[in-house]
Amino acid sequence: MASLVIRQFEVFPNPSSRSRKVIPFVVALQSHFLEALDTVIVAPLMRYPSDAKANEVMVEIELSDERLMLDLSSLANIERTLLKTARGDLLRHEYDIRRALERLFTGF
Repeated sequence: MASLVIRQFEVFPNPSSRSRKVIPFVVALQSHFLEALDTVIVAPLMRYPSDAKANEVMVEIELSDERLMLDLSSLANIERTLLKTARGDLLRHEYDIRRALERLFTGF
């Protein structure tokens, strides 16, 4: 089983070179108490298109002076080993992220 501790809301470089230009980062959403699992649930932290509007399951984020959008409707399960060095965390956005996840799964 995996031993790398990945904390909830940590930001990692997108491991996919194909989508990295549009989605430079992914955010770990899974609790770090599940570190024995070999996979982690993540959401894309993508560049904010000029014509985009945030909705109930997206959270606007500013990271390194760049406006980004965390898209919680595009969750993915990826191998823990693909996530290398964290580039920070979104703990300051925890309330908004949890609210958006609640809307995604309950509709409220």
